[in-house]
Amino acid sequence: MRQRISLLAACGLAAAGLVTVPAAAAHAAEPAFRLTGTPGLTLPPAPATGSPTPVALNYRLEGTGGVTAFDGEFTLTVDLSKLNGVATVQESPGAAAKKCAPAGDTLVCKQQGLRPGVPAGVDLQVVPGKKTGVGVVSVTGTAPGATVEQAVTGIKIGAPDLVMGEMNLKKDPKPGESQSLPLTFRNAGNEPAKGIVLELEASHGLELPERYDNCTYRTTRTSTTAVCTIEGDFDPKASYELAGDSPLHLKAGANALDERFGYGVYPAAVPPKAQAEPGKNAADQPKTGDAAGKAARKLTARKAAAQAPLAEHGPDLNPADNKREAVLTVPNKADFEAEPVTVRGEAGTTAKTVVAIRNNGPAWVADKGGAPAAVVDVELPKGLKAVTVPAACRPLGEALYRCATAPSVLESENVEFPFELKIEKAVKDAKGAVRVGAPGPKGEPQLHSFDPVLANNLAAFTANPTSTGPSPSPSGSPSPSTSASTSASPGASTSASGGTTANGGKSGGPLASTGSQAGLVGLGAAGLVAVGGALYLSARRRKGAHA
Repeated sequence: MRQRISLLAACGLAAAGLVTVPAAAAHAAEPAFRLTGTPGLTLPPAPATGSPTPVALNYRLEGTGGVTAFDGEFTLTVDLSKLNGVATVQESPGAAAKKCAPAGDTLVCKQQGLRPGVPAGVDLQVVPGKKTGVGVVSVTGTAPGATVEQAVTGIKIGAPDLVMGEMNLKKDPKPGESQSLPLTFRNAGNEPAKGIVLELEASHGLELPERYDNCTYRTTRTSTTAVCTIEGDFDPKASYELAGDSPLHLKAGANALDERFGYGVYPAAVPPKAQAEPGKNAADQPKTGDAAGKAARKLTARKAAAQAPLAEHGPDLNPADNKREAVLTVPNKADFEAEPVTVRGEAGTTAKTVVAIRNNGPAWVADKGGAPAAVVDVELPKGLKAVTVPAACRPLGEALYRCATAPSVLESENVEFPFELKIEKAVKDAKGAVRVGAPGPKGEPQLHSFDPVLANNLAAFTANPTSTGPSPSPSGSPSPSTSASTSASPGASTSASGGTTANGGKSGGPLASTGSQAGLVGLGAAGLVAVGGALYLSARRRKGAHA
């Protein structure tokens, strides 16, 4: 969930006429520089007792148009005349070298030249006062034979500070189980919030059953987000909860496994009632509800009976106190299956084939840290050489490739890796293998803790079988066909053009080679009969492989 406040806009500085930024009128031949700094700060007032906490405010000089160095002296003038008593600003006591001297309502600071890699500018600190309101700091600069674009910072003392309470959610719900969301939040600031925005984000295996007219919903591949705008004044030092007639629930779906649920509250940037279409009164706006005139169903909040046990927090510039996240582990299974592969062709021909795996579900699989949801080791049969390799696959040896899925694989989803293989020697019944599993310590496939079926994690990769029976799917052939892609269809395609895949392009890829082939065993026909036991055993690899 993103930080909600654009501080300069929140202060309304331009609208109040407090800020005037003249356009730079640099001569074409003069070097041009600009001052950069924080556009806005929102701070709590000074405490009734004790010292306020200073906040750093730094401005930096930067060249424009490729200018990186300057030998002249810069004079930087910090104008404090529009602070309006809400704060005091001075040169930072921790500055490496003193550059500034007070001069009335200004600080006059000197900067000797500009050099690449050497910070230039001025370091200040802001000390909030007890008075609330808005003030402005502006910094202008001059230098002989150069122009300097000024910088402006709006400083607002006092604001709402919404703090989301932590819900005591059940962390191991069963598939299909629903639980209520007793959302509570507090305004720990010193000003009311004129409307709030509530954000809920549920990962793919979780559902938000209720729908409200003052909420918008967006569903992506991996999550559903609800953004709800709630009207009203939310007073300082008061706690709030969802109104009883607008409850929220969270349901674990049949596809749930390792899930996340985020929930946060933010001040509305514009009061909800003021969000009318330009040129129209609020009363003229289209009404929420259905065409038959059904009353709108809105999510609402009310004051809690007692204050939630929340500690005081900083201003809403810090999003850490505005949001929470719950991690749910649902007892469920997901079954990864490797598809057998068959390639036929005469020596010297090129075959296009697809190595495919499938998540048979019922759960989807997602790695919380962004690592591949699964890795696939592909051992080519003797006599085959890879000509085109998917971007998500990397070589580990002469005939061994390790492929990586995306961080998530949905339930009932196929993931396909199209290879283009040259048949250098037509060896009858040559055997390779395809193995799928969780990324191990060195990247090798190993057992997923949630996978209930081991036997189908390993499949045969056969070249030029002598059997007259039907070939396992997918099979490769020298004839061209359409590109492979990730899909939810029941099986992989029988052939694919090398060069495209749902996980990348023609070559390279994100998975680095580990230099180890221990994760995948070379299998003969007899080994496939006892595939469950062979899955996690190592055996002698064929000539040319290395440990």
